[in-house]
Amino acid sequence: MEFYCVYCKTRKKFDKYIKVNCIKKKYIIDIKKIVEEEEITDYINDKTYLKILILKKVQTAIEKNMDIYYIPDFENDFSIEKLLNIKKILGKDNFFNVLIFWNEFRKEPKVLEDVLGNLSKFTTSQIVRDY
Repeated sequence: MEFYCVYCKTRKKFDKYIKVNCIKKKYIIDIKKIVEEEEITDYINDKTYLKILILKKVQTAIEKNMDIYYIPDFENDFSIEKLLNIKKILGKDNFFNVLIFWNEFRKEPKVLEDVLGNLSKFTTSQIVRDY
């Protein structure tokens, strides 16, 4: 099983990536979508609830032996350091990867510096210039 942290702001580009590359056995955890579906308005007070939802989805993907594609919500509080806690949950036998859609973040160097500064913590990395 593999875990991918997807640096993408628009889900449409990621869906195109999935379709073009014929990716099967995927489990997508889209934080923006979860926040909308669960009607989470207070990000700070509902953080524990959100973490439980995310961990439940990760556990479901592990049980089904599917690759996990995690799409963070970059508009709210996002830290790559907190994301690396999931790596501990996955264990040593699973791969922890990053997929970056470069053009979506080229005007936000702080986000790119954060992920590129932590590339050594990922098993593999893929940077997609344009999709």
